[in-house]
Amino acid sequence: MSDFQNTYKQKLTTPTDLVAQFKAGQVIQLGSWSGEPYGVINAINDAQESLADVNIVCAIATAPSPYMERADIPVWTAFYGAQERPAQNARGHMFYSPMNFTDGVCMQDHGRPVDYYVYRVGPMNERGYFNCSMTAGSEARVIPWLKKNRPHTKIVFEVNEKLPYVQGIKEFGNNEMSIELADIIVEDDAPPLEFPVPAPNEVELAIAKNVANLVEDKDTVQLGFGTIPMAIGGLLAEKNELGIHTEMLCEAHIDLLTSGAATNAHKGLYDGLSVATFALGTKKLHEWIENNPGVAILPVEETNRVDVHARIKNLASINSVLSVDMTGQTMAHCIGPKTYSGLGGAFEFAYGASLSPGGKSMVCLPSTTTLKDGTVISNIVSQFPKGTRITTPEHVTDWVITEYGAVQLKALSIDERAQALLRITHPDFREPIEKEMHDAGANFEKATSVNVQPPDFFRSL
Repeated sequence: MSDFQNTYKQKLTTPTDLVAQFKAGQVIQLGSWSGEPYGVINAINDAQESLADVNIVCAIATAPSPYMERADIPVWTAFYGAQERPAQNARGHMFYSPMNFTDGVCMQDHGRPVDYYVYRVGPMNERGYFNCSMTAGSEARVIPWLKKNRPHTKIVFEVNEKLPYVQGIKEFGNNEMSIELADIIVEDDAPPLEFPVPAPNEVELAIAKNVANLVEDKDTVQLGFGTIPMAIGGLLAEKNELGIHTEMLCEAHIDLLTSGAATNAHKGLYDGLSVATFALGTKKLHEWIENNPGVAILPVEETNRVDVHARIKNLASINSVLSVDMTGQTMAHCIGPKTYSGLGGAFEFAYGASLSPGGKSMVCLPSTTTLKDGTVISNIVSQFPKGTRITTPEHVTDWVITEYGAVQLKALSIDERAQALLRITHPDFREPIEKEMHDAGANFEKATSVNVQPPDFFRSL
């Protein structure tokens, strides 16, 4: 038995015994996405009353997390998902912290001290290193920082042999972590969760077609998650020599690479590689990414930071939002004053694309939303409700796309922006929204030039 194996054995315990160490008032931070420790989460779920008043920090809960149903376990998060929203509505014990994805080390430095940091990794190799698999995220930098600067924090690696081995880049640690970083090791054998995306509806497909027409050959593409980005990926298959630099690698990117549309030859940074900080998809992606030499998972600072984007050629950032007002402000992470999701990397890529030579930022949204009671509302509005928190400010927003077309807001006055956005508003709402914009101060009489593409700009696909 090697020294690394002996060390592994000495640090090994069970998820149940680990959770038994947690005490009231302590802060337990969980890894994100494929780094989310399912075995420890299951042990937390089983612990019942013994975990009262333990604080849990997560990025977004993807594994089933019944502990969120307990009002006596405060949960601190940077992103609301399908489990956080109902938990907050029912019990009010969720605490949202606004942060960019690259703020991980900063939040550790200035935030509440963490007692246990639990992160899921692949099996240890003969050199005593664990592969970070499909998620480097903020963990890649936070865990070494904690080891150096917060010696009281217990670093826990949850080892799972079913995680795919994913390559990194040598200068950023090869997507690996040494056993020396781990204070405690536990094991779990749950397979990676799968995240299928439904087929796009007619409106989503129309939006995707409009976006695809703005992407040019040799652009470097960033796609978010969801039906619209997935549809866009399929439509970009006829493009040439695209690059991939993204926060999240998804199956739309696989389509670009396997079709030959993406070659990563002209990015200007990490040429020859598709880079991301985490990957999300189904078994198809898990098998495709396994030891794939054309993919590198990097720390989030190397994918999302705006000074990195400034070194990439023709970065085309594509993300979805919930609503946009007449000034160009976008709302993606809240509904009015109420948190809906989180900032993630939305602002970073929107601003970063503006620093990229030849770059452009595109935000997509359907022109309307149907509420639970059947009421249809416009997603392009004159003003947001009082208390609304902005995802992307007006001076950063570039292209806005609905199923009715695309308008570029950069360099336009507020009046011109309002007039441009009316052109891609649902026809049923154009007249009332125009009146609301006028009442809010838009001067359409003086808005003589509008930077909008001509009607024949969008070709049939």
